[in-house]
Amino acid sequence: MAMKQNNFYLRWQKAAGAAKSEQRSRSIRTAAPGVAVVAAALLGWGAMTLYTASLTSQRQDIVNWCNDNSASFLASSQDAEAAAQFRSLTQYADGMTDLLDGYPDVTSSLLHQVEAAGGAAITIQFTSYNAATGELQFNANSSQVIDIPTYIRSLQSCGVFSTVSYTGYNADDDGYSIDLRCVLAAPQ
Repeated sequence: MAMKQNNFYLRWQKAAGAAKSEQRSRSIRTAAPGVAVVAAALLGWGAMTLYTASLTSQRQDIVNWCNDNSASFLASSQDAEAAAQFRSLTQYADGMTDLLDGYPDVTSSLLHQVEAAGGAAITIQFTSYNAATGELQFNANSSQVIDIPTYIRSLQSCGVFSTVSYTGYNADDDGYSIDLRCVLAAPQ
């Protein structure tokens, strides 16, 4: 008969190994959800870190672009202000030109027309002309007093002046004189 040998040590090792394996299996099953949660949290944190770094980079690119273009923006603003001022000055100059075009030129033919309105009986002495207001000042002299009112009516009806104003008569040994202030009429 053969003898059967029992190796208790070997049996104990197998039993201990199975128990260890079962214990490990239980430990892994218990720790697995926690490990999964930690892994998911680390992945989320890593994704947020990358996204934040991307946004920071984009923000820095925008800040750099603004800093690089601030000089050209300032120059552009100054150019726009200069253009607006130029337009304003151009409009002012055009308005002044239109205003000056509104007054007739004081030429020798206009002065001859003023002298001719009185005929041979009236002598004229021009004293001043204000181009801003169109006011022409002169003295009219005659040897007869009746010629003065006739001359004034002639000036009022000739169409050269919009207003004709005068002071009273002055009489002396040379005859009668009157100071006239006439505003030139705008051309029709």
